[in-house]
Amino acid sequence: MIYFLYDILLFFAYLAYLPIYAFRGRLHADILTRLGFIKKGTFDTIKGRDVVWIHAVSVGEARAAESLVRLIRSTWPQKRIVVSTVTPTGHAIAKKILMENEVVFYAPLDISFAVENYLCAINPSLLIIMETEIWPNLIRLSQRRGTRVVIVNGRISDRSFKRYGRIKGFLKETLEKISLFCMQTKEAADRVIALGAKVNKVRITGNIKFDISADLREPASLHQLKDLLKGSQLLIAGSTHENEEESIVEIYKSLRKDFPSLRLLIAPRHLERIDKIRRMVKLQGMDAVNISHLSAVSAISSAHVLILDSIGDLNAFYRICDVVYVGGSLVPRGGHNPIEPALFGKAILFGKYMDNFREIRDVFISEVAAIEVQSFQALEYELRKLLASPSERNELGRRAQGLIDRNRGAALRTFDVIRGEAKE
Repeated sequence: MIYFLYDILLFFAYLAYLPIYAFRGRLHADILTRLGFIKKGTFDTIKGRDVVWIHAVSVGEARAAESLVRLIRSTWPQKRIVVSTVTPTGHAIAKKILMENEVVFYAPLDISFAVENYLCAINPSLLIIMETEIWPNLIRLSQRRGTRVVIVNGRISDRSFKRYGRIKGFLKETLEKISLFCMQTKEAADRVIALGAKVNKVRITGNIKFDISADLREPASLHQLKDLLKGSQLLIAGSTHENEEESIVEIYKSLRKDFPSLRLLIAPRHLERIDKIRRMVKLQGMDAVNISHLSAVSAISSAHVLILDSIGDLNAFYRICDVVYVGGSLVPRGGHNPIEPALFGKAILFGKYMDNFREIRDVFISEVAAIEVQSFQALEYELRKLLASPSERNELGRRAQGLIDRNRGAALRTFDVIRGEAKE
């Protein structure tokens, strides 16, 4: 009965939320497939094969999954890989990391009939859920079919821990159906055990996000921008949110008085906000150029702000910048991943709202591999110092890159645990 009520509540919540998606411009052609209406031919390449299903909600999880995908390919060449995501940005990243005979699709809503349709079509022997996305029906129905369910790169935020604690009885029943929990830290392991996971199923394997690759396919626009920026410095504000861009543009205007060759590239987290950002830049007396339009622009004037208007390309653009501000961190959005610019040895700054990446943030701060600021005024101050001092900038970037190198290996440890558990 409890799953029937859960199905009804989730279904109506989904319908109620559709107008909000539409208003925010986030509807896409495949959104109805989440209700279990699978497009013909979607899974043709995996029919009759032994399938591993990796569920990665958004960009961060999809990027982290890449290292596991490579290990599965090399160790289990007979298996086929499918990756499900929830967001269009995560979907775009997954498409970049998969091969032609592998499949990326939007995850079904966690309603029994939708999940069952996908499980029948895919028939996975192993379901890997990135981080700690607890979907009761997906887990329950997978386990009932004999599919091993594994949580990988598990973490439970403070907010999620409190929320899960309110439904601990229901959650415990779900957690008992999971074969293995590969958690990032001891704290994460302790939390999942407190919520009902069995101690003998929990392992601490580290954070797979430190294993993401810098070997990215570079978009043509990256090379165009590189040519146009010769002799200039580039500041990237990556994965920004509403109420951040205006302050960042104001900071940029102030910095340009002392650094006239400085260019700013804004990469908004949600592309539907690009027109709004362009209008805001115009109101501040400057023009904004979309990266996709660079081929039509013969030169970038000293006043131009650049806007990244493509999905999944931000990481490649970090390669050519001098300084990075990690967005979503001076507004209460939980921040974004500083590991990606650190791969290229860049000087990194972020704000005080890094709740979604607290463990990673703590490592960067403890090793003096990034600068945390408390306000936009402090951000301008620190940016000015870094732009004026190539040696300080390079040293901060060197420490960031060294931190990444020292923390690699979680993907292999995780995969070894999964493989070892499969043999038991």
